[in-house]
Amino acid sequence: MKALVWHGTGDVRYEDLPTPTAGADEVLLDVRLAGICGSDLHGYRGHPGPRVPPLVLGHEVVASAGPQRYTLYPLIGCGACARCLEGSENLCAKWQLIGMHRHGVFAEQLTAPRSCLVPVPAELEDQRAVLAEPLACAVGALAPYGVGPGTQVVVIGCGPIGLLVLSLAVRAQADVVALDPVRERRLHAERLGAGRVVADPDELPPANADLVIDAAGFESTWRAALSLVRAGGDVVVLGLGQAEGPFPMAALIRRGLRLRGQFAYSRAEFATALDQLARRDLDISWMTVAPLADGAQAFEHLISDPGSYTKIALAPG
Repeated sequence: MKALVWHGTGDVRYEDLPTPTAGADEVLLDVRLAGICGSDLHGYRGHPGPRVPPLVLGHEVVASAGPQRYTLYPLIGCGACARCLEGSENLCAKWQLIGMHRHGVFAEQLTAPRSCLVPVPAELEDQRAVLAEPLACAVGALAPYGVGPGTQVVVIGCGPIGLLVLSLAVRAQADVVALDPVRERRLHAERLGAGRVVADPDELPPANADLVIDAAGFESTWRAALSLVRAGGDVVVLGLGQAEGPFPMAALIRRGLRLRGQFAYSRAEFATALDQLARRDLDISWMTVAPLADGAQAFEHLISDPGSYTKIALAPG
């Protein structure tokens, strides 16, 4: 079979690999569409984390086994701890991720644990269903806050996750401001319903938002988030552009702010994302579909030309 294989920093290649064989409690799937996530770009940029090349990356997918289409809940927990038993494998101390700890979805076929399969509703087309995983991240980011009419929300970073968070907040009738330095991404945010879109945090009133979602995750955006949220407000860091760095702890303490890191999603949040997509009213014009054979070029586009390419999904065949 053909697959896009990551060999290290800046190096992904379209290659032949043996067809995988499903083990016990696994299913062999034919990939229909696979989305490139920001986390896939970490390895490409030279921040591999636990990834070990050569590796087929990717965990956002629509695939089929016979006539049934599936997306994947791509986190694999131990299955025995309290977090797994409550459906939150993302918080399992031993979690693993498809496309990180085992071969992922940038291939014509893959094997996945049967427990990861989530059926795709018949009325939901592949280009929407492939967004279930990133949309679940957005659902998880907003879930604790009761966002609704009158809630002042700032979204920092209008990449795919930021745009999906923005879409859910707009759908909940919140007052949404989007912040991104890239003009084209600001235009996407406007089309998705942001009430105001700016390039720089200095353009916004300080200490005004009820909730700030940092979908970028750099020291500069951490600081911006804390400056924009009101006293006693909430900040969610969802992006992981920077793993560590100096942090203004005094501002957090003296203004009584609540800071939360959001990693992935529970199974219930994943199901909610599919339900949201089934409404078929989400604008996905910011997503591009490219052949799997052009995957190396797609990775480079996302790195070097974020204005033209916000999200790319790869299609085998």
